Amino acid sequence: MDFTNTTKNPVVLSEKNRRFALDPGSGIHGYIRLQTDGDRGIITATAENLKVFPHGEYTYKLIFTGVKKEKRCYYMAGDITLAPDGTGEGSFRINPADMNGQGLALSDCSDVIVAAMSRVDPREALHPVMSGSIAFPRSIAKTSTGTSAAKKTPRDYSPFYSRFVLDSCIKIAQKQNSFADIKPFTDDYTGAVWKKITDVSLFPMISPGSEPPMKKYGHFLFGWQDTHYFLGVPGRFLPEEQPDSGKSGFVFWQPIIDMQNGMQSENLTTEERRQRTYGYWIASINRFNGHIEETPRSSSDSNS
Repeated sequence: MDFTNTTKNPVVLSEKNRRFALDPGSGIHGYIRLQTDGDRGIITATAENLKVFPHGEYTYKLIFTGVKKEKRCYYMAGDITLAPDGTGEGSFRINPADMNGQGLALSDCSDVIVAAMSRVDPREALHPVMSGSIAFPRSIAKTSTGTSAAKKTPRDYSPFYSRFVLDSCIKIAQKQNSFADIKPFTDDYTGAVWKKITDVSLFPMISPGSEPPMKKYGHFLFGWQDTHYFLGVPGRFLPEEQPDSGKSGFVFWQPIIDMQNGMQSENLTTEERRQRTYGYWIASINRFNGHIEETPRSSSDSNS
């Protein structure tokens, strides 16, 4: 591939999970570099100190993610190949204007993730190992004629992402007896049965904004009813505490059981009530297809 009019953009990747370090005493490092020429592109990924699995229990995937027309989309570029010393490389060809064949342009992507995927248990969630923010010029997503080739928009989250989110939720549900029961809300809009999960590595979604509050409070909530699974991340009803500004699906919030009256106090300003009232940001996953949807109202007053 001969690039005569090349645009190059490096993206530094930062560590997210030391568990996958070959040498736990050292950090995991990496970067990606993109070369584009009109409607052609090559992504080159390089990583250092990745854990090697001799029996192939895990493979490392390069994933691009972004929001297009209020829908979070994912594109899995491919595998990163490892050497015995923990260095990894991958080279992938793309059309910057239409990466996935459904209109997802490179300019629609905001983050790139290197994730470990289990090759033993298809129900196991992906483990983000490194990630980086993308700040590519808009011109990268244009064709050589200067017009965007992206005509279609994905109707929903990518089937791949929906599948691993759903399978991960099913895996948690199958082990529900291992987790503590909890009744977090007085008037629960969802009508869900809830569990408190202290092993945050089981969290089944890619949501960088959920990591700090889960680590701070040491847990997340998992719930279910007839049609949906639910994930609850602790936080106040403040923009800075909403995971990923709602882009990963956390758009509904409920106060915890001891805080509901505080939300209605007339002695405090709205801002004071929000500062003092704790609750959970909730994402809803359709139990039949894994799609992340608006939180449905319970059809009954009791949990089911």
